[in-house]
Amino acid sequence: MNLNFLIKLSENDKRIIIAFFLAIIIVFVLFGLFGSLIIRTMKWQGKKCDELINEVVINKIITTPSQLRKYARKKNRRCFLKQAWIPVALIVLGVLSIIIHNAATNNWSYNPFNKDDGFGTLLFVWDFGNADSYTKVFGLTLLKEWPPLVNTPHFEVKALVSYFAIPALFIGGIWYIVAAQSYLARTIRAYKLARTIFDKNLDNYNQNTPIQQEVPTTTTIQ
Repeated sequence: MNLNFLIKLSENDKRIIIAFFLAIIIVFVLFGLFGSLIIRTMKWQGKKCDELINEVVINKIITTPSQLRKYARKKNRRCFLKQAWIPVALIVLGVLSIIIHNAATNNWSYNPFNKDDGFGTLLFVWDFGNADSYTKVFGLTLLKEWPPLVNTPHFEVKALVSYFAIPALFIGGIWYIVAAQSYLARTIRAYKLARTIFDKNLDNYNQNTPIQQEVPTTTTIQ
């Protein structure tokens, strides 16, 4: 492999390449940790299914896998509705507040995220569209320096609607995703329990092996 092109690169280009590959590695690590967190969370959420069907299983009210799945689906739906109605209400309120604002101001192009009269007024905003902040390396356009800061957090009265709508949409959306994930985890758990609770496994059974009876032990009183 010809590595002469590396010698021709400037020190700044080399630093950009190193930072680029480090960013890729960090992204893969974060995705791995995020995936592991989701799996662990779903296992924990699935345990709620045990609480929902515990009594009918222990008291042998349900005796077949199909009955268990049907009962678990019904209880699971009720649990989901209890968990999901609040985030759904937050999302609806957030959307309605933006619609009412747009109708009152007759401005249907209003962006509730912008830095002038939206939620962006509360955030640090950098100009990532600034061409001077980028460079070309091997035909790729990479960031060579941090873009200039174009907004610092400040309060705007005309952005009050976005101060309510955006948090409501964000919190409601995350909350709903967690509730939906819990519903999925409980569904998977229910189907797993339906297979294992009524499973008749003969893997370790051998009819030629005599059944050993326990011999009662006697104790001598000194």
